[in-house]
Amino acid sequence: MAGAGGYSLVRSGEAEFRTLYDRHYDAINSYFLRRTGLANAQDLTAEVFLVAWRRIHDVPRGENTLLWLYGVAANVAAHQRRTVARSARLEARLRSVPIKGADGPEPLVIRKAEYDRVLAATARLRPADQEILRLAAWEELPHDQISRLLGCSVAAVDQRLHRAKKRLAKEYQRTNLPGSPRTEEGGRR
Repeated sequence: MAGAGGYSLVRSGEAEFRTLYDRHYDAINSYFLRRTGLANAQDLTAEVFLVAWRRIHDVPRGENTLLWLYGVAANVAAHQRRTVARSARLEARLRSVPIKGADGPEPLVIRKAEYDRVLAATARLRPADQEILRLAAWEELPHDQISRLLGCSVAAVDQRLHRAKKRLAKEYQRTNLPGSPRTEEGGRR
């Protein structure tokens, strides 16, 4: 019958909490209204009563109940002030970080178009040129690692990469010329 005793304990805790809540809600809500304003008062009041619910058997009875709730409210208010201060510091730090690019969708569209042009130009290169460019640019591998991967010297990687970049630059320039593969595929003229 331990379950029945546990049930009555929960039941009495609920009744105690309802009484505590009904008796002291207005006082705690007013406490926060005077300190934080209407926007936060109800949420902070709810936090106080959540603590009271969780610790219902620790809440003092009688005239000390409201004092205990005020103590919890003071802790909740202090926590809220710290949170607001941290948020303000973070916001100030974020505002100090320079934003790359202009606002709005236009820069994104332009960057995407440029990226598409690079991809189109790369696709027209020989597979060996494509691979060495991808290893250097996309995988960001140092030349010594590329040399081991391709089975050649670092000097050969340097030379092959230099030539592949020159070919890519030529192909990239061709993408905006009339009659270029991009223009023929419906791109801008």
